[in-house]
Amino acid sequence: MTQLPKSQSFFAMATGIFLLAMMGLGLYWLIRTAFRVLSSWDSDIAVAIIAAAATVLVSVISVVLGKIYEARTAIQKELRERKTPVYEEFITFIFRVFLGEKTGTAPTEQEMAEFLSNYNQKMMVWGSDSVLREWSAWRRCLEQHTTDPEPNFVAGLVQYEKLILAIRKDLGHKNEGIGKFDILRLFINDLDEAIKRHGGS
Repeated sequence: MTQLPKSQSFFAMATGIFLLAMMGLGLYWLIRTAFRVLSSWDSDIAVAIIAAAATVLVSVISVVLGKIYEARTAIQKELRERKTPVYEEFITFIFRVFLGEKTGTAPTEQEMAEFLSNYNQKMMVWGSDSVLREWSAWRRCLEQHTTDPEPNFVAGLVQYEKLILAIRKDLGHKNEGIGKFDILRLFINDLDEAIKRHGGS
């Protein structure tokens, strides 16, 4: 899939904004001048000129706004394409954590610590505002699990699911009809029993 270079995307966006600003200034000058000139003309001629000018102006505005929309859409598309492999890397690693004992690919504690440390950098760069907030909250839950003698197991799972939902939303999904724990049940078969054992609901 062809990606729009970042410099080209920025240039397209900047060009659109510049054109819109210049159009606004030009419109102000045109209206001001037109009122001065047309006030001394015959009313029928003035109306015809105003109608023609309005038609041209609407066409120009439509073209400029269309270009700005295209530039914004291209930038959002490029960001989404760059974010997708970053988020997929996280999901793949977490599946190793949860399913590693069954598949024989469970990461060591050192691997997990290194992954989370390195992934912090990627999340700060590519994570949206909502994803970054949920990531930070989930990291705090992980720290609690390592320091608290009685960590809140259910709270950690709930926060992880919030993080996944935020990631999905950032990639364009609406998350409609997804209930609490629906995502967790995709890879934790005995989720309900585990929650009951840890006093959750």
